[in-house]
Amino acid sequence: MSLFGPWGYLGFTIWGLVLALTLEGWELAVLVSLELLFGIAWSQAGLRPLRRVRFWIFIATAVALGPLVARGEGPLVEGVAPMWAVPLGAGSFAILFAGLRPGLAMAGRALALTLAFGLGLSALSVSDVIALFDRLRLTGLGFALGVAMNLFNTLHEMARVTFDTIKLRGGLRRPLLALRLFLVTLLSNTLRYGDQIVNAASVRAFDPNAERGAQAYAEGRFLKADMHLLLGLAVCAVLLWVAAP
Repeated sequence: MSLFGPWGYLGFTIWGLVLALTLEGWELAVLVSLELLFGIAWSQAGLRPLRRVRFWIFIATAVALGPLVARGEGPLVEGVAPMWAVPLGAGSFAILFAGLRPGLAMAGRALALTLAFGLGLSALSVSDVIALFDRLRLTGLGFALGVAMNLFNTLHEMARVTFDTIKLRGGLRRPLLALRLFLVTLLSNTLRYGDQIVNAASVRAFDPNAERGAQAYAEGRFLKADMHLLLGLAVCAVLLWVAAP
């Protein structure tokens, strides 16, 4: 059983999202460190994206693009001279040490956002999301969001299988036709999968628009641990904002 309830994990997601968009520099590094500690302690399932090689390739690409965005003789940042330059014909391609700063900022912000969504939402089941919105008297919306959350992983797998199928059949030799087939197949499979979920819920006599009463109250209750977590997150946010220049 998880230590925190749906409100705690939802609050963590909102907290990480807001701070990831407002902090920079070493404060952003502190935010990533706090998110990693939270994931190791209470949401290890949300750390799965960090085990994927493609995710780290994306992060490394963001860092590498920083020094390469300046073309010409002028420096990327005013008052900072380039460390070296590679002559390219009549002009020059300046690679600046200062350019690493925006690259690291982009990579850090992407990492912080990924952890904020992954650590918080991975701990919420469909029933948790439904109960949370039922508690807010928003019946039906929780079911729709819960289905959408679980559809992400399925959509990723369907996209991979569709791409591999088109590739094995030589579809990449005609990129425009392959793109059209990929989009049509992915869209149709997604709609069919959504219909299957709704049909399965209907067979089990589940009505997303019906009030669930005591069940929703019990599952969507605000735990004391959630209050402690939200207070700790608020204190961390204030300290980081005060320390920011």
